[in-house]
Amino acid sequence: MSIVEKAAERLKRQERRQPVQWADDHAFDDAPVFDTREPGQREPLELDDVRLRRVGLLPPESMAQLIGRELQRIKRPILNAMAEDASAGTPAANRIMVTSANPGEGKSFTTFSLALSLANELDHSVLLIDGDVAKPGISRNLGLEREPGLMHLLTHADADPEHCVVPTSEARLSILPAGRRSRRAAESLSSRRMRSVLDELSADPARILLFDSAPLLATAESQALAVNVGQILMLVRAEHTEKRAVEAALSLIEPSGADISLVLSQGHQLFGERHAGYYGMYPAESERTE
Repeated sequence: MSIVEKAAERLKRQERRQPVQWADDHAFDDAPVFDTREPGQREPLELDDVRLRRVGLLPPESMAQLIGRELQRIKRPILNAMAEDASAGTPAANRIMVTSANPGEGKSFTTFSLALSLANELDHSVLLIDGDVAKPGISRNLGLEREPGLMHLLTHADADPEHCVVPTSEARLSILPAGRRSRRAAESLSSRRMRSVLDELSADPARILLFDSAPLLATAESQALAVNVGQILMLVRAEHTEKRAVEAALSLIEPSGADISLVLSQGHQLFGERHAGYYGMYPAESERTE
């Protein structure tokens, strides 16, 4: 190994030992100028199925039809709750958070697949918000990890929310990235500014705000986010997630006032079908987890 190669290897080791770099409240102030075009003038992000399958945001082609049918079953109660809230003049049900008790339960995959399914609805559009600000997998897998997003909006009172929204090649689906990490993420997500941003983003009653949020038992961000949504879907991985973990996670969000449902993932023979199932959806009742 040459001297140059040894030096390069030493630099790599040093970089791996460096602590996580957190963004302060004005992390973007010294950053390059981002796209300043008016909303709607930005080039749509191309959603390539092959790449999305490779990074785990879409199922294999062999399972796409099966999972698509089960997602249709999941989204019907969501849309029904939205319709009921709209008739009552309380549109909070169009703010939906997807979470889990622990990592590794299929949360981001489910959120992205559900976003695509909801975007097929003719009367609605979907804004998929990467609310997992501690580990923004959707932003990273879509190549949006360096874009200003949710955290930028929460720490810049003069920022226009629509300028951070990224349109996609799916006409009724857009993305709001997570933005840079912040030490005060939980406080920002439960702030007055957060409520103001959500009010602006949900001004169109036909727009669904769908959050991919962090696992409840891993960070405090999801607990803070829960107070700003009307519906919560909690992923529970069949034959994997322990009952006590589900109960502990539910205890953190039950006071939020949102409608809570459990989504059983990676189960078998759900809905009475012979083939292997992927999802089942139930109200958040304790006897369902026994």
